[in-house]
Amino acid sequence: MASACCALGMALSAQAAEIKVGLLSQFSGPYAWWGKEYRRGVDLYLEQIGSKVGTHTVTVLARDEGGTSPQKSRQLAQELVVRDQVQYLLGGTFTPTVLGVTDVATQTKTPFVICNAGTSSVTQKSPYFIRVGFTTWTVSVPLVQYALSQNLKKAVIVAADYAPGQDAMDAFGKTLSKLGGTLSGEVKVPLGTTDFSSYLHRVRDLQPQAVFMFMPVGPMSTGFIKAFKERELDKAGITLLANAETNEADLGAIGDSALGLTTALHYSPHLDNATNKAFVAAYKTKYGKSELPSIASLAAYDGMRLIAEMIRANDGVRDGDKAITAAKGFKWESPRGPVSIDPKTREIVQNVYIRKVEKIDGQLGNKSFQTFTGVKDPWHEANPQ
Repeated sequence: MASACCALGMALSAQAAEIKVGLLSQFSGPYAWWGKEYRRGVDLYLEQIGSKVGTHTVTVLARDEGGTSPQKSRQLAQELVVRDQVQYLLGGTFTPTVLGVTDVATQTKTPFVICNAGTSSVTQKSPYFIRVGFTTWTVSVPLVQYALSQNLKKAVIVAADYAPGQDAMDAFGKTLSKLGGTLSGEVKVPLGTTDFSSYLHRVRDLQPQAVFMFMPVGPMSTGFIKAFKERELDKAGITLLANAETNEADLGAIGDSALGLTTALHYSPHLDNATNKAFVAAYKTKYGKSELPSIASLAAYDGMRLIAEMIRANDGVRDGDKAITAAKGFKWESPRGPVSIDPKTREIVQNVYIRKVEKIDGQLGNKSFQTFTGVKDPWHEANPQ
């Protein structure tokens, strides 16, 4: 009888487990916006499911990477997995911080759902990495295709000088050359740059029809777009094209310099679909009528959706291999549109939208006018593992 009671107790315990998720991001410093938005996406999703997946309670433990040190991210991940017993990791802001988690995720078989870090090769570093954000290649190739359709064939690339920036230069340059365009030059800009005058002077001298830019979301993006407009490169007949740089959270700081700017990205809070409208409404209800979700809050929201599916598949038991198997090929309706996890690459398959910055309900926003559907990461297509 005692043995039977013990077995019953263990079964009940398994049915009502506490599942811990470790959230890694920037919660302090110049990129603290990422941590705030990740937390908002996580909290909104947990609120909508009552912090429950089946009978299991989901708890999120947030840790501040506070910079780009891979060593610090590795230490935080190890503490979360070994000491705090988290079953899943979520977040990651920069490629170096994500790569710092590689050994921890691989050796402990802990799935890491990556919300940012745009370097395509990242997911090849560990079989327990899954990306729900986007890669630079995924959004850059459609932007080049759009530019060529507008007869913008001669271009310069201006990119921040770090791994995703190199990916952007490769994606823009190789696609442009492959499709018959001409690359006039590449301009690398050090991270943290605030004065863009010398770089824009070089762009003007190269006399392109278009500039493909890549900067991290935040101060560099804002500064470059404003400087481009102030130096009247647009009046010199040069078209500026971008990806995430007109993030709605930065448009207020950029101001009317952003009006008319064309970008390619997988999300805008102004997307016209029912799932997004419900998501935006819920976000505004929770965080304020003037607030809008971003690529960061969306990634964390969808990341929790994917983790919930893995928890469901494992029924609360820690099993990284089974969790990854459940994630591969999983499909759902995201606010960004229909998405799935590519079973070969563990990258998200998603729509990429060509957008233009307009005044929407009196505020600057990204309005989509063309869609590339079901885009797989092109770099992985050309570089299978």
